[in-house]
Order: sequence, then structure tokens, then C-alpha cells
Amino acid sequence: MSTHAFARQGPGSATAGAETQIGANITLPAGGPWQIHHLWGQVVRATTIPDQGAGGILHVQALSGDLTPDPAPGKYPLVGPCISESANVALSPVPLNLYPVAWEAAGKAVITLSFINRLAITTPSEVACGIIFGDSRPEVRPLTFCDVVQLSWASAAEAAVGTITLAEKATRLVGIMADLNKGEASTTAEEVMATIRLGSADIKIPPAEYPCNRAFNASDGTAVGQAATPMSQFIPVDIPVLGGARIDVFVTSSISVTGNAEISVYLAYE
Repeated sequence: MSTHAFARQGPGSATAGAETQIGANITLPAGGPWQIHHLWGQVVRATTIPDQGAGGILHVQALSGDLTPDPAPGKYPLVGPCISESANVALSPVPLNLYPVAWEAAGKAVITLSFINRLAITTPSEVACGIIFGDSRPEVRPLTFCDVVQLSWASAAEAAVGTITLAEKATRLVGIMADLNKGEASTTAEEVMATIRLGSADIKIPPAEYPCNRAFNASDGTAVGQAATPMSQFIPVDIPVLGGARIDVFVTSSISVTGNAEISVYLAYE
């Protein structure tokens, strides 16, 4: 048994009620059947305008028609930020919307993920979304061992975060958490949103594209005040590993930022 994941990222629409596909179609690997067990999404404002909020609906469609049950109507809440009280609002974090689902998909099944914009907004919101799947649903297990790699970076190009070498006694990964943060000065009209990717020359792990635990709205000025921090959560996975295996971690952000963003990626295993 093994867990896999696909992520998509891109802008939504500025028009209320408009539907925009986020990224390319998702084509599941050959083989199967695959159990799609989690759906996730995040939405942030690309600019912070005091009288405009963001949020809407994540629409899942089985383009190839070979999901059981068919997810229609597959419209899930994509909770975003409310309106701001001033242009200089703090760089507020947005939580990860992570939903358990239960769909069986054939090998090479094709899925689309779209964002239905709920509120009219001057600049289209930025959206990240994806699915987590495998040959079975992973159990939530104790986080017996946990290691981390960290990086400060500013480019929108994929960046290497680092490599985690598992202990020789490791048998499987049971949890993943990517904590995105913004520790340097914010710049006007720069949101902070990212996804991570895992790779390895020692074990079979891709596709392995996972969300971050939070994202951050852009600011329209010098950010003031302090925003609340969303609850942390590990994503449950079941990925068999070899003792001593090396797992490479990469990160891709939605845009380049002037002041560095920070990422800490935690892998829990037993």
C-alpha cells in the first residue's frame, strides 16, 4: 500500500459566480483501482482591498467518467479570508481546507479541479488544490519519529528544501506536514502560497505533491497588527520505505517574493 498526491495551483476569476479550472487536468497513474481519500484547497487574496473578501467553491469533476461513485455534485467549500478593516491589514494566514472523501478511480482516470468564485474582487484570488490517493485509505497512526528540513527562499521556480535520511529502523511514512511562513518584511501585492513535492532515488514515491499547512494573503501597504495562526495538522499517509532511505523535498511558490518566505517540511514515520 502507498499514498500519492497531485497538486494544482493558479488564479481564479475576479467575477462573482465565475468558474475557472485550476491548472491542468489530473490523470491518475496506470494500474489501480485507486482510492481517492482526501481533497484539499486554499484560496488567498492577491491584493488586500479593505471591502473585498475571498472564497468560494472547489468543484471536482470526473472528466473521464470512471470514478465510483461519480462525485457530481462535487462542490466543496473553499474557505477564504473575510474583508479587511484597512489597507494596512496584517499579512493574515489562510488555513488548509482538507476534506476526507471516498472515491474509487480507474487507472488513467481524468479529474479536473475548478474554483467557483463567490465574491466579486478586483484582482483574481490565487488558488491551490489537489487530491491525495492510494491503493487504500491510510490509518491515522502515532507520529513515533519525525524529522524536518527547512529553507528560506524567494523565487517562484521549484527550489530544493533538503534531504531527509530516514533511520535504519524506519518502515513507513505515516504523516506529512509542510509549514509555510513569512518571517521577513512583506511587500505590497505579494501573497505567499506554495506546494511541496517529495522524491527519492531509494524508494518509489511519486507522484507526491502535497499542500502547505497555511498560506498568506497579500498586503496593500505596511502590514500592521497580528493575525491568528491556524491549527497545525499532519496529513495521514501510508508510504512503505526502506531503512536509511533518502527523501528529497522540493517547494514551489505561486509567485516570487521580495522578502524571503520560509518552509519547514516534517516527515513522520515508524
